Amino acid sequence: MPDNKAVNVNSSKSTVPLKSMIMVRFSLMSIMLAISSLSFGQFARGNSWSYTVYVGASNMLGDLGGSDLIGSSSIRDIDMKAFRPALGLGLQRHRNNVNYTADIIITRLVGDDAFTDAPGRQIRNLSVRTDLVEASLKAEILPFKHNKVLKGIYINGGVGAFYFQPKANYNDDWYKLRPLGTEGQNYLADQNSYKLVSMVIPFGYGYKFQLNRWSTLKLDVSLRKTFTDYLDDVSGVYANNSSISESGGSIAGILADRSVSGMTEGSQRGNGQSNDNYFLIGLKFERTLGKSKYDDCTNFEIPSRRKKH
Repeated sequence: MPDNKAVNVNSSKSTVPLKSMIMVRFSLMSIMLAISSLSFGQFARGNSWSYTVYVGASNMLGDLGGSDLIGSSSIRDIDMKAFRPALGLGLQRHRNNVNYTADIIITRLVGDDAFTDAPGRQIRNLSVRTDLVEASLKAEILPFKHNKVLKGIYINGGVGAFYFQPKANYNDDWYKLRPLGTEGQNYLADQNSYKLVSMVIPFGYGYKFQLNRWSTLKLDVSLRKTFTDYLDDVSGVYANNSSISESGGSIAGILADRSVSGMTEGSQRGNGQSNDNYFLIGLKFERTLGKSKYDDCTNFEIPSRRKKH
């Protein structure tokens, strides 16, 4: 997503590490190659394929904002004010009662202690927005395809990777937080900077509504299990604020501790016992390419007068 105000405080440390950039490019290239090969297969073998367009919303389950839970990544810690738009494109292959999907989703995650009623979080007074790009491969199963009432229900799961960039606002400017080392990463020998690319396990469920012979509309709910605790740049304890300012600049010290009275070194800043997660809810429009996927009745039963023998 475009960000005209994002600035770098320390140009020598604000660029994404070479290794992270290589991982991002490799992940995106892998997905694009998969989509290209799937598209070629559709024309070469004449199997049933479809493309998908996703429009929905995302919500972060991290340390900032949320309900009255303490640093929870549970679905019970939903912050209704933190929903943000999510858009995506995908390609799906249909085989029997299992569909294979390659998806790319772009969204922005938000966490803000001003949204919560929990006193401890309000005193902390931290906030973040995280731009995120996800690429995934999933399998979708239709467990009740022969049941007239339940045939639209599906469950899915898979594996993917995502790139994320946490930022915070100060005086109407957005600062990338990773280069600032807000938990002492720039001066503590045992505190390494987190990576901006991580693996993700997407899984969820939904219901398909048949629009016509070639199109369906899906109501999709999906949770993302991640392997990082820094989607919101918050994980452990407060480091020495003077050392943070010396190693990352004055802005680093300001964004590391935004409480009114100031936090003591070593006090809890986040919950490092669990990783951050996020979830998506939205609508996915699916349109068949080439041969209709209903010709073999893999997903929905077609009335006898419309069947082709």
